[in-house]
Amino acid sequence: SGDWQVRLFQKDSLQEIFEKLTATMMVPSPRLLLCVAACCFLSLQTVFAGCRSKWKQLRGDITEYKLITVLNFPKITDCLMKSSAAEAHAASFDAESGDCALLQCDRCGRDACRKCRHEKDASLPMLWIKDPPKTCWKTFQRRVDGSVSFNRNWSEYASGFGQGESLNYWMGLEQLHQLTATGVWRVRWEFSDWNDNWYWAENAPFS
Repeated sequence: SGDWQVRLFQKDSLQEIFEKLTATMMVPSPRLLLCVAACCFLSLQTVFAGCRSKWKQLRGDITEYKLITVLNFPKITDCLMKSSAAEAHAASFDAESGDCALLQCDRCGRDACRKCRHEKDASLPMLWIKDPPKTCWKTFQRRVDGSVSFNRNWSEYASGFGQGESLNYWMGLEQLHQLTATGVWRVRWEFSDWNDNWYWAENAPFS
């Protein structure tokens, strides 16, 4: 664990941004995940399932949720009503078997499990998310294994490299600078140790 703080300012040059990031980044494991909150308005089908709870069906990484319990119901509406009563953050429903998995985001707040990259990953399942935030976390660096070297030169760090947000990835300083040049942002750091224990921290403002 460590104290993670990075502050970037619009007036900084790309070289200065690079120096600030490299001066504060420590890589405790190859599964470092750096995210910056970005606006991502979601316009999918809305379902009301009693208790004034609003649910939306979105793609999500079920491994980022803690399983509360698995029940069995004939209809999705029954599953969502039970999920609301149990204060679950998300639910997974199998219409064929009737299995209803009640899920809870256990990474310090329900919005922590809402990653922008999930919406573009067709390999992820559709989950029912309770009152999803109108924003999601935009990944600007991620390491899942050692298959991609992060020992790069200045031009590569400026332009970006990697296999895409779901794998080993660095957004690039130019794009990161453009993304954070206006508005108010939070930065979230997530990383795991070799025993798959996850740690996180947030810093604000990030601009």
